[in-house]
Amino acid sequence: MFYPEDKAEMQKKLKSFGLSSRKPKAAGKFDYALDSGCKQRGLSGHAKAIIAPHGAWSYSGALAASAFSSAMGRNIKSVVILGPIHNNREKGLFLSNSHSFQTPIGNILVDEKMTEEFEFSGESFEINDIPHLGEHSIEILLPFVKFCFPNTPIVPILMGQPGAPYIYDLAQALKKVITPVFDETLIIVSSNLCSDDDEQNVMKAAGECIGLFAEKNAPALASAILDGRLNACGGALVVSLIESGLLDGTSCSLVSNLVSSASTEDSAPENNIVYYGGLAYF
Repeated sequence: MFYPEDKAEMQKKLKSFGLSSRKPKAAGKFDYALDSGCKQRGLSGHAKAIIAPHGAWSYSGALAASAFSSAMGRNIKSVVILGPIHNNREKGLFLSNSHSFQTPIGNILVDEKMTEEFEFSGESFEINDIPHLGEHSIEILLPFVKFCFPNTPIVPILMGQPGAPYIYDLAQALKKVITPVFDETLIIVSSNLCSDDDEQNVMKAAGECIGLFAEKNAPALASAILDGRLNACGGALVVSLIESGLLDGTSCSLVSNLVSSASTEDSAPENNIVYYGGLAYF
């Protein structure tokens, strides 16, 4: 549904996004003015963590590629990839029991040792592949992982309803498990910025969301998400990452333009409009 199924076609598509080598992309010019404190700059290739969107590749693929490019200069041993569950009935944090995940360009091994460490690092964790089977928020980014970091294993973690206990549990687990190996680990958060049926509202919310991501203001971001004022799909995972303390000392950069689904699809006025962007923490 979201990307090419054929191997050759997928490789061609990924290369069209500028991912044809291990070298970071050159600096780009972005047309979205921000006064949020989030810098706009070229990609250094050494991002510690990235935020990438989970829309269809036709409109968010290039944005995700920009986020991944910002980390391609690093030698990493594990990728921890965090995604939201779109089924609101699920509650908890779900790890995978699978040996590997499939992509059209090859399988990606699951880091079973780190998965086990996460399982015993919080009360909300459960090893359960069922939520992973029908969820696209992580799936849609896995080909980028395979292309950019071909032999690197992953730890996929899904969050159900973004409740405070789950946000806290994930934050503490990230701190405990990742702190000792952060220099050789990339953290990816699969998150869109916001959605609304009004273009002006969604644009304003996108700016506010980026500002809170950039400021690493976990309490304000958590409050806005939990009370429904901001509906960043995956935003609660960003709260956990900030609360973990792993981003202390980093600065946030906008590494792509923002894209609205309304600007690339024949969306009727009453349809939901989603804003996408790529960000990185250096």
